[in-house]
Amino acid sequence: MTIQQHKHCLICEKAIPSDKRFCSDRCESMYEDRRKKAKRTQWMFYGSLAILLGWFIILFLGQGGG
Repeated sequence: MTIQQHKHCLICEKAIPSDKRFCSDRCESMYEDRRKKAKRTQWMFYGSLAILLGWFIILFLGQGGG
């Protein structure tokens, strides 16, 4: 008994042919939605970090002038 070459769907883990990434259009859509959400979250984090850093710079530069 041999196991055929395969891999698993990135979302639901079903066995699929090795030349595919997803078992269905639904899983592919879910993957894209998750990827977009993660990217948006990452940009929000970087934006918040930049705002916080800018605030600290303004705070410390403001104290040195007077």
